[in-house]
Amino acid sequence: MSGTTNFVGVRVFSDLKATVARIDTRDSSVISIVMPAPLADADDVPLNTLVRLSTEDAELATKLGAGLALDTIGQIISEGISADILFVRSQHSTKTDAAEKLAEEVSSVAGSPTAHTGVYALLDAKSKFGLEPSCIISPGYTALRASGAANAAITAMKVVADKFIDCVVIADAPVTSREAARDAALDHKTALNTIMCYPNVVVDLGSGPVTRPMSPHVAAAMVRRDKEVGNPFKAFWNRPLKGILGPSVPVGYTDGDTSSDANWLNQNGLLTVIEGNLIWGPFTTATDPTVSAWRSIKRIRTRRAIEKAMLRPLRQYASEDITPHTVSLIFRALDQYLSDLVTLGALIDFEVIWSKSMNPATLLEAGAMRVKTRFAETPDLATTEIYTEPQPEAFDVLERAIAAALTQIGLNTVRVTA
Repeated sequence: MSGTTNFVGVRVFSDLKATVARIDTRDSSVISIVMPAPLADADDVPLNTLVRLSTEDAELATKLGAGLALDTIGQIISEGISADILFVRSQHSTKTDAAEKLAEEVSSVAGSPTAHTGVYALLDAKSKFGLEPSCIISPGYTALRASGAANAAITAMKVVADKFIDCVVIADAPVTSREAARDAALDHKTALNTIMCYPNVVVDLGSGPVTRPMSPHVAAAMVRRDKEVGNPFKAFWNRPLKGILGPSVPVGYTDGDTSSDANWLNQNGLLTVIEGNLIWGPFTTATDPTVSAWRSIKRIRTRRAIEKAMLRPLRQYASEDITPHTVSLIFRALDQYLSDLVTLGALIDFEVIWSKSMNPATLLEAGAMRVKTRFAETPDLATTEIYTEPQPEAFDVLERAIAAALTQIGLNTVRVTA
């Protein structure tokens, strides 16, 4: 019996899709901001509604109105980048007490997971704009640590960032002291996706020097570095911030001194600025021993970007027959992608493994299969140790050189003896 519909003649069945899926790492230049903007135009920037802004938009001032939100965009632009911005205007508080007002606004930034308000409005980014955030910031609202409790906005931001897999939270720590900043970082000591900045920075946005949170500059610096190299696989620290005049408080750093302020902050999960404008700090807040092996910002961003990149392209094989040919195509797609990453220097080496024990007949019969990938990210150089010690035998070399030189003089009155 024929495997297709009976027909007398010749038919053509055209299949033009790529045989081997092309896996590309997605654009990592989308910055997302969630914060109040009391003077924003309610029509252009509705409350708790995701809107797309651009650093190229000349009408931003009329949309957002004066205030910290507009300043945040200005800080990003001052780093010399062009980027899409996903913005959510959270509810501002009308309370007159400063502490109560801030606490209420932090809660509005955190938002509701069921109503998709605040940070949770970002979950609609893919369906609404076809964009996904590479980082989430809320300048001015992540430094609150009331009664020793973790900041609610950061907690929600971490949840949403994990939904996007390769997204990171860039938060600002309290600036009252470095110890207060450390305690805030410890609230997120098991988080692999959280970067915390200390202290604030001094900027000039057109009306003279003012103090503002550092997170917008760090987010922009991350995007700038990604654009420079065309991928998210390179470290962005040990590079200058272009838009700041300096840190709000001095951060001491002396080469080779482990007791310097900057090193203390780094080892406690805080990113900082040294020497006026140099980003200093390779680590996230992940200081807990259970996760500290993954505290490198570069390594975890590389890992998550690779994991994210695999998902959508390999969807093309869903619904295909499970045959040796189909499985071979999947393995070839993964091999090509990971090989490219080795060429780019993102990975040291990799393996793509078919395991019989992971793919029993019952699993295959159910229409599923499992592929294991093993790879090691190229680490960024964070510590160089140079050891020095005396070399007394060098003087023997010097003595022989002196004797040889004197011998070559050729004077009868100059003699070299043992």
